[in-house]
Order: sequence, then C-alpha cells, then structure tokens
Amino acid sequence: MTVTPLSDAQITPFYLTSGAENVALIRGRIASVGQPATTILQRNAYPPAIAKMLAEALALTACLASTLKYDGIFTLQAKGDALVRTLFADMTSDGDLRGYAAFDADAQNSDDAVASVPSNVPQLMGSGHIAFTVDEGATGGRYQGIVDLKGATLSDAATAWFANSEQLDTLVLAASHQQGQQWQATAIMLQRIAAEGGENSSAANVELSDDAWHTAKTLMESTRFDELVDPHLSPERLIFRLFNSMEPHVAPAREVRDKCRCSPQRVENMLGQLDPADVQDLANAAGYVEIICEFCKTERQFHIDKIETAPAPR
Repeated sequence: MTVTPLSDAQITPFYLTSGAENVALIRGRIASVGQPATTILQRNAYPPAIAKMLAEALALTACLASTLKYDGIFTLQAKGDALVRTLFADMTSDGDLRGYAAFDADAQNSDDAVASVPSNVPQLMGSGHIAFTVDEGATGGRYQGIVDLKGATLSDAATAWFANSEQLDTLVLAASHQQGQQWQATAIMLQRIAAEGGENSSAANVELSDDAWHTAKTLMESTRFDELVDPHLSPERLIFRLFNSMEPHVAPAREVRDKCRCSPQRVENMLGQLDPADVQDLANAAGYVEIICEFCKTERQFHIDKIETAPAPR
C-alpha cells in the first residue's frame, strides 16, 4: 500500500460494512490537507495557537464539504468574543481551499491554550457561533446552518451542526500539528447511513445498523492524535488500521489545492460599488488605492481615476 506524503492533499471517501450481505452502513471521509495548510499559514504571522486552530478549520472544511452535493462554495465561519474574533475557511466544489483568522493582536497571547490537543475553542474564541454555508451561486440556492460555540473543539461544533441539520448520527475529529515549517492537518468523519423505510425496514436491519454504528464510533474514538498528524501514515492505511474489522471500502481520492479566487477584476468591481467619497478616503497621496487580499496576501493598486464608481444618489 502506498504512503501519502505530506506534499499531497486529498479527501478520501470510504464506506464501512457489516454482516454477510456486505451492505454499506457507515460512510466516512478523511481530509488530509497538510500542504495547503502549510502554504496558507506561511503567508500569515499567526501566533502558534491560532495557526493550529485555522489548520484544523481548513481540514474540517475540506472534510465536511466533501459530504455534500453542491456546485459552488462551502464555507465555515466562526465568530467569537475572545482572542480570535473570526475564523474563516471555504472550499469550492472543485477543491480550491483558502482561509484566514482575525484576532486581537493586543490581547494576551494564548499559545499555551493548546499544545498537542485539538484547539481549545472556549479559551481562544470565547462565546459565539459557527456557521456552515453552501452557496451554489447565481443558478442555485444558499443554505446555512448555525450552531453555538459550546463545545471544547471545532469538531464538537461540526458534530452539533450535523445533528441539527441532517439529524443523522455523525462523529467528527480534527487535529493539526507543525513540524518545522510544515503543517499536517487532518479531519476524519463518520456518518450513519439512514436505514431504508417501508418493507425493507425490519428489527433485524435496525439492530444491524445500531451495532455497526456503535462499533464504528468506538473504533474512531480510539484514534490517537499522533495517528491523525503522522505525515507518513496515508489516509488509506489509517482507514484500514482503524476499521479493518468492518471491511472498509475506499473510494478514489479527490485533490485539494491552496487556491484563492481573488482577481484584479473582482477587486475593481468591489471598489466600484463604494461611494466615490469613500474611494477618495482610501487613496494615498499619489491617488492609488492599495488592496491586500486577506487570503493570499496579493497586493494590488488601483488609481482613483481608473475606478468606475456608481453615481452618488441624488
């Protein structure tokens, strides 16, 4: 079996079965996004604890997005009232991942809040909420679920979101770790497949589903932190190490990339929606408006004479 190196980033779907009929009872995903997390975090001077939390958010976003059928953008956005004010990550249906964190640079450094454990949400973000949004663009709909930041980790919030939105038994774990200049960020998810109703539903089928879910959940909860962040342990090997007794079936992996969607035209369109007076206030002495993308840190300059703003209302 091949080993997935750190330079790769992928989402690996899998299914777990039980019984002689070999019927899929549990669906799962492992998102391993160490390489995009590394390049995203290298562009920002985040304190270690905040970088760790954002790396977990990136892994969770990739993992959760891959469970949904959509053609657009999946977004994870958390708002808090402590050190970290905003935690943002999104991924397109094509696998383009990006993210950033906004924090109070003057607040007391909370790097000691997390060491080798999942991010401590109450200590870093305080109270607030986390929103999960699917936006299918102009041709589709926009769906959003919001849950309070009540759990200890981002994984707890994601599990609560699934419980509220899809009402299916779901378990999510995420972890991240930095070794030198490289990050490893992994999220793993299990979800119980709803039993068919009608004549196909029986007490035996329900019992089989219950037993399979209990077994899978117990096995996943045995996952060690060092297993999730081991760059030499491929998703396939981790799946078979954890769930070998449930005859796991691994599907083809999907690629994940660090790719921002900003462009000169998008930025110019945004500036064009501002009031002319506001554009003037943003310009420097030479008449240029300087815009730095929060995600990729690309800096662009636009002269006010080239910006077509909307006419001021009469």
